[in-house]
Amino acid sequence: MKDTKTCCDNSSVHNSVDDIHAHLLMDYRMKILEIEMGVHQARQTRMENKVQRYFNSTPIRNAFARWMTYGVYTNKFYTISEIVKEMHSNRQTISTMISECEAEGFIVVKREGKTVSCQATDLLVEKMQDYCEWRKELTQSTIGTAYNNLVQFEKLMQKRFT
Repeated sequence: MKDTKTCCDNSSVHNSVDDIHAHLLMDYRMKILEIEMGVHQARQTRMENKVQRYFNSTPIRNAFARWMTYGVYTNKFYTISEIVKEMHSNRQTISTMISECEAEGFIVVKREGKTVSCQATDLLVEKMQDYCEWRKELTQSTIGTAYNNLVQFEKLMQKRFT
């Protein structure tokens, strides 16, 4: 019996391309999930110092560290109102974190009239840089190849079929 598919059969090539793309997408998605699971595990276990214990203790504290460090990188002091709005939180939660973090030396607080604004201290920035280095290594070892394979394949298919 002769195989009816040939090398020029467009439907078999198209299905093959779709199959490869689906495989690369699935691999990428699985790697994203592995990273998120790794980050969750790290937030439960990376408790080596006071900064890690505080900011890994709750999701809102974890996010607050990012906003405060971003403030240093962008030379911006965040007001309570801005933090409440951007983090989708409430004044009481943010005010409490500001008080706690100021007392521990994690943030610098400026008070001008009724306005309170803040950003990370050098200590928090240093610990965030440590985290970013750890995250870079996790990302590179987990997702780097899957992401690159997917992007390169999509670029190739875009050029080839347009």
